[in-house]
Amino acid sequence: MSNRIVVDTLRVMLVVALVAITALQVIGLPWLSGVMAEGLPGEAHMRWPILILSMLGLACVQVGIVCTLRLLGFTRSDEVFSPRAFRWVNGIIGAFLGCSLVCAATIVYQSATVAGPPLWMMALLGGVFAGLGLALLMTVMRTLLVRATTLQSEMDVVI
Repeated sequence: MSNRIVVDTLRVMLVVALVAITALQVIGLPWLSGVMAEGLPGEAHMRWPILILSMLGLACVQVGIVCTLRLLGFTRSDEVFSPRAFRWVNGIIGAFLGCSLVCAATIVYQSATVAGPPLWMMALLGGVFAGLGLALLMTVMRTLLVRATTLQSEMDVVI
């Protein structure tokens, strides 16, 4: 399979995911939080904080998708090894850190109000560590990108 087909397929999949996440953010979550508030009036006070935290978490995912789409654009035009790519990698790192922060904030909020089921809290804790781990991984990848860009610049001067 050619690289162009792979990149185009991935771009389509990411755009579909971006549209689905936006629909969930704008329509699905507000509706679901309203239904939950009606069904559980004792916990209705948690509707807005949890809705905001979930929307912030999805916004972090959207930022990561947009940055990835932009980097895919660089691969298509063969400009990956340019300093312009660094800010998009930084955006992905920030998105992972943001997701980790949202998961941590949700743990703190729910611990202070009505703690969720243990499995839910473990999933949130997993989200904190996964976000931190992926941010560290992307930091290493950014370092490799910086080195490769420097090497390419040096090779361009030599050639």
